[in-house]
Amino acid sequence: MSIQDVARQAGVSVATVSRVFNLPDKVTPATREHVEQVALALGYLPNASARTLRTQRSRVIGVVLPTLLNPVFAECLQGLAQAAVAAGYAILPFATDYQIAQEDRAVHLLLAGNVDGMVLVVSNPATSSALQRLAEAGLPYVLAYNRHPDHPCVSVDGEQAVAERVAHLVSLGHRRITMVSGQLAASDRAQQRSRGFHSGMAAAGLPVGRVLEVPFIETAVQDVTALLQGLDRPTALICSNDLLAIRSIRAAHLAGLAVPRDLSVVGFDGIALGEDLTPMLSTVAQPNADIGRCSVQLLVQAMASGTPLAPDAGLTLPHHFRTGESCAPA
Repeated sequence: MSIQDVARQAGVSVATVSRVFNLPDKVTPATREHVEQVALALGYLPNASARTLRTQRSRVIGVVLPTLLNPVFAECLQGLAQAAVAAGYAILPFATDYQIAQEDRAVHLLLAGNVDGMVLVVSNPATSSALQRLAEAGLPYVLAYNRHPDHPCVSVDGEQAVAERVAHLVSLGHRRITMVSGQLAASDRAQQRSRGFHSGMAAAGLPVGRVLEVPFIETAVQDVTALLQGLDRPTALICSNDLLAIRSIRAAHLAGLAVPRDLSVVGFDGIALGEDLTPMLSTVAQPNADIGRCSVQLLVQAMASGTPLAPDAGLTLPHHFRTGESCAPA
């Protein structure tokens, strides 16, 4: 696939395609996006970048994260950046806003930009076309937070962690437990935690628990408030991330409930912000900076050997429960 093919398909000049990849600030955003989409569809990489990818090292690691609005990924990025600098690498981060098309675009641009390897968080490793593209390119990569047997991953066991929290809530006398989750289709992390919720409820001999899917930001507070104002409301919420737990505490206040007197709320992530709340957030704490740090360390080993990592090279890091103040007996 040549630059001429991209220009022909995009209906622009060869010079315009060249500027998109080499001088992107000299091209209008609409034209740049159009050319990038055509190049992505055709599987085109700039020739100079492809040659460098085969023969030299850029000392740059590409980073693909869903968002930086969630502090969990900012904490991960900090550990990642520190490990990269220690190994003599720079990082080039992209945020995808949980959009699969943006994952594909980020991987395409990072490949075109000659990164030596990538650390990624993808929506679903089992179906990710971005990961398929990396495999075809032979570029080393590590997945952070994802868990899949066919890919090298650095994460905690989210399924086990949530099952443990269900058991803990049951031991406190809770029986009406609901999970508040992000969109399951957009995140395999939410899927892992949902499976843990269901297995925990089954292990306790309780009916199948409700999973309330809410958008990351837009209507989470309203949706949870409506749940808490309904008949036979839950006495405890397990949230698939800490930001949803924080919004659930706000929803409880709007519904006229006190946390934890009337409602227990448990989060997942262990972001530092949770320790500054009143009540302090009870949460499953995962080592976010270490997830980033270990991902880079694994990747550096792979880049030094010149071969992608085997799936069994991944790591499962320990999690723990930060007791906090938002969880109490029913």
